Amino acid sequence: MFTAQPAIANVDLTAPRMIVDDPRIPMSYQALCQTTNGGFLTNFSLPTSEPTSDGLADVECHYLAGIAHNGEAVIQAPDLPDYLVPFSQHQQQYFVFDCQQASAEPPIRYIDTEVDQWLTVADSLDSFLEQLGPKVIDLNPDNELTPLQRNHYLLVAQGAQLDTLLARYEADADKEWLFDWLLYFAEHGTPAQKASALTAYDTQRLYFKRQLPRAKDAQLTALFEQLPHLKDAYHAHQQAWSPL
Repeated sequence: MFTAQPAIANVDLTAPRMIVDDPRIPMSYQALCQTTNGGFLTNFSLPTSEPTSDGLADVECHYLAGIAHNGEAVIQAPDLPDYLVPFSQHQQQYFVFDCQQASAEPPIRYIDTEVDQWLTVADSLDSFLEQLGPKVIDLNPDNELTPLQRNHYLLVAQGAQLDTLLARYEADADKEWLFDWLLYFAEHGTPAQKASALTAYDTQRLYFKRQLPRAKDAQLTALFEQLPHLKDAYHAHQQAWSPL
């Protein structure tokens, strides 16, 4: 259900991703949080009965909030009625438990306060989770991504989609941030993600060598040297690189 939660996925995220420990939170959600206290979702596309800001027939739920136990900052939704308990937020979009009627398993609503869109999307948490599915990420370069989208998409993208996302940031993104992602993929990623990291790194060495963070560059080259299935490709790329 949840993706890996590397530290780099939290970079530039300023909005809280925790919820208050409210007795109205259903037991099923509390049980879910006992194993992994929230996190980014692997499947994050929820079908909807009408168009939303995210698609013609779906909306994106990027994460489930953890329950705050130690005074952490929590999601605030002052424009929503008190009977709604939000458990996920992306800018003006909220997923909430509708506790207007006392129920052990309250229905779930999606609310976009910017366009005043209110939808009931599931009659329980189990139904909500069952409906979540994978999504082909919209890679249109004209669509500006928020930090939350950018980090979540990098976590879940595979193959050509990951290559396209990394290429999108090859010139303009902060190099420390980009190299932290390449290090994450090279060390913890699938074989396909490791190969994508090598392709992105090759571009950096060819065209941006004077901008590269030297310490992280050394870490990355050491990792590629140790990956048996990429060592030959790494050395082939290396032939075209001039010294840093």
